[in-house]
Amino acid sequence: RDHCTKNSLDEKNALTLSEAYPTLDILSPELRKLCALHLTHTYLETIPYLSSKYLSADEQAEIALQCRTLEFAAGEHFSSHPEFGRGLLIFKNGFAFTSRNLTKTNLNWTRDQGGHAADANEVLVEDEYYKEKQIAYHFISFSKLLFVPRSAIMNALGKNPVAWKECARWRYFRATLILFSLKDDELKIP
Repeated sequence: RDHCTKNSLDEKNALTLSEAYPTLDILSPELRKLCALHLTHTYLETIPYLSSKYLSADEQAEIALQCRTLEFAAGEHFSSHPEFGRGLLIFKNGFAFTSRNLTKTNLNWTRDQGGHAADANEVLVEDEYYKEKQIAYHFISFSKLLFVPRSAIMNALGKNPVAWKECARWRYFRATLILFSLKDDELKIP
């Protein structure tokens, strides 16, 4: 199964909005941004530092154009995309268990993921520190997700100091403390 998951991710499972909605390509750039925002707005609003409280419609549209749609079958798992790396997974439909590593056999936490990202804070933590304690998703039904690459998030926060100072840095601090407090032998989500 692991090999099949990697192959499905390598074989263009990550559809851009233009690939998922081909009519976007015939629109003008401004109209394309507006449509991309319309398609992803409800999902971006669930992430506090990507919401309209901190980001303008143009900034949200820039993120929306970098989003990908991922699909997973029951039994597959995911921790990062081979091409785009880490990012937020926002479930459009489906269900998954999460654990702290692909190597751990016990699944510590379950949650219906409808419309929300489970790791909205942890995506802010640097890759080097996060790798050993990363969240792995284990899908138990067909799932369709919106994937927001970490690079798009960090780029937006780098251009918007208010979003970073008032919201994201506190979430980064909380995620870092939680990850630091996890013992390697326990790896439980509080």
